[in-house]
Amino acid sequence: MEGSGSPRFRKLHFPVGLWINSPRKHFAKLGGRWPSALSVKSTTSSDAASLHEAPSAPSSSLSNSTPSLASPTPSPSPSPAFLRPRPAAPQSRAKRLSHLFLRGRSNSDRDRAVGEKEREVWAHSAAPSSHHYLPPASSSAPGLIKIYGDALSSGANYRSLLANIHSTARQLIAQVITRYTEREREETDDAVLQKHSPEDFLLCDVIGKPIQQPDGAIKWETECRRSVAPWECPLLLVDMWRPKDGFERRFEIQRKEDYEREELEREKEREREGENYQGVRWRRSRMSSGGGAEEGERGHRGRNTELRRSISDMNLSLRRRQGNHVSNDPRGSGNRPNNSGGVYDRKNIVTELTTLMSQSLILPPTDRPYFLLLQGYDQSKDFVLYIMSGHMHVFGRKPTIREREKDRERERKGKRPLKVDTFLSAPDLLARHLLVRRDSAVPETPTGQALMRPFRGGAVTHNGVALYRETVLKPGDVIGLGNHFLFLYRDPRVTPPPPLALTLPWQADASTTCCPSGLVDRQEALRQYLGSTEAVLKFHSRHADSLLQEIISRNSSPDSGGGPLAPAYLLSIMIDHASKHLDPALLPQILLKSANLIKEIVWDNIKEFGDKHPTQNSTEQEGEISTPNVQKLSSDLRPLMFWMSNATELLNFFQVKVEVMEKEWEFEAPGDPVLTADMDTCSEALAQLDDVIMHTFQQCVYHLTKTLYSLLPALLDTNPFSSEEKEKEKDGAQAAEGEEKRAGEEEIDDVSALPPKVAGLVEVYRCSLMLSREACLSPPLTSQTFGYLFFFTNTSLLNTLLERDGLFSWSRAVQIRTNLDLVLDWLQGAGLGDIASEFMKKLSVIVNFLCIPKTRLIQSSWASLQEEHALLSPSQLHHLLTHYKLGPSRAPPASWAPPPGTELSGDIFESFLDHPPLILPNETPRLDLSQPIPSPELQKEVTRLRTFLWGLDQDELPANQRTRL
Repeated sequence: MEGSGSPRFRKLHFPVGLWINSPRKHFAKLGGRWPSALSVKSTTSSDAASLHEAPSAPSSSLSNSTPSLASPTPSPSPSPAFLRPRPAAPQSRAKRLSHLFLRGRSNSDRDRAVGEKEREVWAHSAAPSSHHYLPPASSSAPGLIKIYGDALSSGANYRSLLANIHSTARQLIAQVITRYTEREREETDDAVLQKHSPEDFLLCDVIGKPIQQPDGAIKWETECRRSVAPWECPLLLVDMWRPKDGFERRFEIQRKEDYEREELEREKEREREGENYQGVRWRRSRMSSGGGAEEGERGHRGRNTELRRSISDMNLSLRRRQGNHVSNDPRGSGNRPNNSGGVYDRKNIVTELTTLMSQSLILPPTDRPYFLLLQGYDQSKDFVLYIMSGHMHVFGRKPTIREREKDRERERKGKRPLKVDTFLSAPDLLARHLLVRRDSAVPETPTGQALMRPFRGGAVTHNGVALYRETVLKPGDVIGLGNHFLFLYRDPRVTPPPPLALTLPWQADASTTCCPSGLVDRQEALRQYLGSTEAVLKFHSRHADSLLQEIISRNSSPDSGGGPLAPAYLLSIMIDHASKHLDPALLPQILLKSANLIKEIVWDNIKEFGDKHPTQNSTEQEGEISTPNVQKLSSDLRPLMFWMSNATELLNFFQVKVEVMEKEWEFEAPGDPVLTADMDTCSEALAQLDDVIMHTFQQCVYHLTKTLYSLLPALLDTNPFSSEEKEKEKDGAQAAEGEEKRAGEEEIDDVSALPPKVAGLVEVYRCSLMLSREACLSPPLTSQTFGYLFFFTNTSLLNTLLERDGLFSWSRAVQIRTNLDLVLDWLQGAGLGDIASEFMKKLSVIVNFLCIPKTRLIQSSWASLQEEHALLSPSQLHHLLTHYKLGPSRAPPASWAPPPGTELSGDIFESFLDHPPLILPNETPRLDLSQPIPSPELQKEVTRLRTFLWGLDQDELPANQRTRL
């Protein structure tokens, strides 16, 4: 090793390794050293060779590019404790070379105690394992290291230097520059000689392999590289880190600015392409203590803590007990330790090396989150740290050929799937398994928290609990992927670091593991859950069908006792639990099964109702039908109205859950057949509920309008002005008779003050209103129900009025107007006035036309009448004018004649087919599950279902493990 204080090298400019005083004697000393645990060499590296064994005579072909294999004089002399007796017989060249190339490292006591004879037997073994390492000769023994210097001199190959484990990268850079400068000085003039500063260069540790070209030349192909810190010892790095099989290592001199520029460009390219660059992240974390600190802080003594140093940074010099230290003077003999002291120090070296080897060589980042591997699958492929450099991070495995083809097809369609950042090797992982988002990807989340969500079908646990949907990820949480990988999530930006979220077994409270107290706690927790007013119903996936049957069978009628919306509420809290805590594949199945069960019950109710109320009557019987029993009809319609209301609430709730489900799929692979099948299942469930709502609505309005049809003519024929006192007395008697019956009803719903026949008509509206209120029918559907009833009332009365031209007189029109006003006034008081006015507008226009005084009507013209009654068609206005009763033998005035060319061929009757369409509701569900259970009836039913589920769990346990209430 060239010493900086050696005058001989300065004067003679001899290359390193050629200054040898006594070659034979020096090689004899090298051969007689004991191997040291600190000078271990890689058996697979091609850029350094251990020189602990050498030929007994120097080579005769030494040159400037091939330095001598001897250590320079200034190197420290070995301790006598490291010397071993020279073999009795001279060793053969093969034996010495076998020691040179088969020597490795081992920390076991067995290898350290092996003697010279055993080492020779081991070296001559027929097939030595690649994992068997022999201790090298000495920590100060030299090694030959090749450094490629194309950055110094274009087209240059390499320079070979002698170094030991204490030779730093800075020293080697200076030596290489000196060697190349000497060569250039020989070839060029001093005036044009380029000056190189060691500060402008860095040493790179390069992993790659030589590739033979078609023309026979050998080209080096670089796989990865990293910069070696100035204080690191390359020879020790060779000992500690070895490339994988099939790859080799070499050291290169690079210009610092070129290296930094290339690394920056590569990093930007990787971020654009979204590739996995864990190697780059490893290099950053591995060398995070270097590159940015001042030179004084980079040295061995300048670091604050040993935990931030790699093994090559540690001071491996021996420390003697009781003040005995090895002299630092490389040329002085100093105080030589005795043999016993040498053995003791040799043990200390091994102990210190073992301790250092147990420390991680990877430093975590300080500016971004990372995942620390707790358990992996393949040690040869798993990293210790996985750094979350971006704001979105995807874990997965390498895709198959078929999966790659599907991804390309999606990209061609404009649906680019997410790129995987970390490829893991376990076979039970999906191609895209877990997504983690932070910071700008989820701006609503505070710093230190992230959101993670498994991809569909990916087995993920969060702090030991199975995870199916997106949840908050906090520092200290433990993530499980599949059956093999466990990670600890850390964010160094959060200080102080929070503790582990997953309680370790030895940290559990001892009181909870004790049988008596643990049993009491479980019983108390069970009692609190059973009586809780929180809208929660917990169950296992295997009990979903049983729970669904129990809810539907026990709440299938309005008299079940749970309340008007009991089925919808109980199914909603069941579905809510499944959508948050169970496998996503279960939710579409629950939606479809519940919709099918409801549809079966409704179909049975419709069939039963049809048997009681036939839908068709003979024409002969139509005129003889007595006043229908509205109360009986209302009672029979209760089950249909009950399920129409519950199906409406469930439809709104299902739609919200399906929208949330679709939103959760935004990061999934587009066109995934599993997701498509789930969406088809959800769509079928929604369609079943649509059928339930439409059929129950159709049945209700059909039978209500059928009843109205027999009562509406009374509105045209009743004279509200005849026998008023008698009617009032009769009305009062009816009111007193039904007072007890109507005790709980609102005063606005009373029809006793109306004329009997008008009251019969209004009673249909009143019963319909009470049905909708009792069933808690949604306001939009209530409005549509009465809108259809009022449409039928308007169309039926208008057609009847136009058909009976005997009613076209002022006196009859005033009676009809009065009866109509009585009905509209009642509807206005019941809160239905706006709907009634909208749908009965045309009937009111015709009645108002007939109520015009005769003298005024005669003076009116066609144009003025058409302008005042724009809702009437020309044919309807012409029909009214031509059939108006002006008196005996009095013809209509000429001003009533329509202008020539007026279209009068249109139908004067309104069509029942023009009814308003049923618009299925799409609104926010009225069932607010964030609030406590709204009624005692529902609370009782929820408690019963919780007890039912608890019983199912207990039946699956052995008798000695069951919990008693």
